[in-house]
Amino acid sequence: MTNQAKFYAHTCYSNSNWISLLLNALLACPYLKIKSIYYILQDFISAQHMLYSIVTTIYFWNFRNEGTLFYLPILLPWFQFFITLLLFTKNHKLSPVFQLGAIPLFFCYLGMYLVCILLWWQQFMFVEFGFNLLIWCYGFYYFLHMISLTIRFTDGRFLILSLLGWKSGCKVAWITDIHIAKEVLLASSNKGSFIEEKIACPAWSPVLSLESVNGDSWRDLKSKFLIFQKYLPPVEQLTHIIRHILSSQDANIEIDAKKVVQVTLACFVKWIFNRDWDSKWDFVCEASWEWRKEIAIKGKADPVLKCKTIDWLIDLINQSDYYQIFGEQWSTPECYSVIMQPFILSPMINFSDIAVSSSRHPDLSIQELIHYYHPFPILERYTEKDIVVCNDGVNCVLVNANTQVFIPLDTIGQQQQYNHKLWTPFGIGPRKCQGTQYAIPLLTELITHYKNNPRFVPEKNHKYSGRNNDHLSIRESIYQLIIFGKILIRG
Repeated sequence: MTNQAKFYAHTCYSNSNWISLLLNALLACPYLKIKSIYYILQDFISAQHMLYSIVTTIYFWNFRNEGTLFYLPILLPWFQFFITLLLFTKNHKLSPVFQLGAIPLFFCYLGMYLVCILLWWQQFMFVEFGFNLLIWCYGFYYFLHMISLTIRFTDGRFLILSLLGWKSGCKVAWITDIHIAKEVLLASSNKGSFIEEKIACPAWSPVLSLESVNGDSWRDLKSKFLIFQKYLPPVEQLTHIIRHILSSQDANIEIDAKKVVQVTLACFVKWIFNRDWDSKWDFVCEASWEWRKEIAIKGKADPVLKCKTIDWLIDLINQSDYYQIFGEQWSTPECYSVIMQPFILSPMINFSDIAVSSSRHPDLSIQELIHYYHPFPILERYTEKDIVVCNDGVNCVLVNANTQVFIPLDTIGQQQQYNHKLWTPFGIGPRKCQGTQYAIPLLTELITHYKNNPRFVPEKNHKYSGRNNDHLSIRESIYQLIIFGKILIRG
């Protein structure tokens, strides 16, 4: 009886894995674009696991007195079912608590899976054993893939950020209402200690980003930026420069993402330092992709290339009239960052994103492109006090004190009730983007010049963008899990 039960357990277990592998391969395919079929397959695999769980439970209940071994074929498919159901919650709208439950369940499932293989190894042929081991390895990759995919959607991000809030002892609010978002941005300049502090600031290092630093560091950096800004040439000159650079280009060359980055950098270098582009500076363009990779949590940037780019900028400053502004202090992050981030790195990173969106939606204006496909997906603010508004003589609390607020700019920009008078893609309040007056004219000239040009292919060679080319590689997924794991553990 025992051997017969073992053999049947192995047969059910093995056959179910053949079906599971086929279905999971279809579900885990990151390039599957037909979402209706995608959701149908999700439900189908959940139903298949449930049916298999019921059948094996009924059958193996007859062997409940044979020992613990016979509970494994009962429990294993139930683990499979619940993991499948919990991991695919995008269309099921389950709560984040249930989503989080999939993680320990999955590790329990993998452990039981390995135990079953070890217990029944005599029943397996060599090829079949190798195949089941392959399924186990695939299951681990599948887990990484689904967790990595989850954090790319609003629900997954909210789950991660809620965990950070719980660990930090503050509430988390995800605000998409335009009026409330406006009040929050006007009331607070404190970004808190979440995305910017834990992810963006280390990624920007050794540069200090005016968009990411907080507190006294931000106030000091902003004051230096405003001082430097007074010495810049007129904005109209930037427009003339971009027109000249674009008009002097070879009409037959292909304009890919790398070329967009180079043109952007060449414009700012000419405008700020009055230096024509030199091909030996191409490494600066490559460095922008390295910074972008780490900011987007796609991998660790090359520190040598970062330092080489900073040395390049300091050398340009030392040879210019700007040296007299801060003198020897230009070699410190607090000074060289007022040029590096707003005028060098951020334009190269953001303009390439907007260029991709413009090629896919040529009917949209520059403002609409930024609204709908904002290169900076989330704004965050920490509210130390209640944010209160008065309606008809009654005080109404919009956001409670000790709350970390997250504002998804894409979601707000795509709302039907969106009003340009109420909202701007460059932010509102004391921390609004300081580069608005430079970005709009340059982007307008760039996009207008290449509009309807068949050689304008900004999506080609465009890298490290979660919106445009998220390939979900195993290396990126592992890197992201390590980063988020460190943040959750260390706080």
